[in-house]
Amino acid sequence: MDIKDIRPLPNTPSSDRITRRCNNRFGAVLSSLYNFRSARAAAVAGPQAARWDSYSILFYHATMNVRKNDFFSSPYQLLDATLHYAASRSTNFTVAVERAKSVVQ
Repeated sequence: MDIKDIRPLPNTPSSDRITRRCNNRFGAVLSSLYNFRSARAAAVAGPQAARWDSYSILFYHATMNVRKNDFFSSPYQLLDATLHYAASRSTNFTVAVERAKSVVQ
């Protein structure tokens, strides 16, 4: 995720904040996540809006950090919560996939 062959989308409301911290593949993931959550927030906006979808994010390198079943965070709050993580190499994907499986179940 630390490789710089793919980068966050330029010229979006979150571009500057993301590229300052992680201008790499991980930043591209955060950019996509922020834009998706912004689009969902706009789609369900209004006085009668109910949020039926949630998300879970698993950050894994040496230890697992999970943000699970979040229904209420705004796209901006989501970005704040994820920007303090950093990309690294040599992840044990077996452990990460097993944990993802338990979160989904």
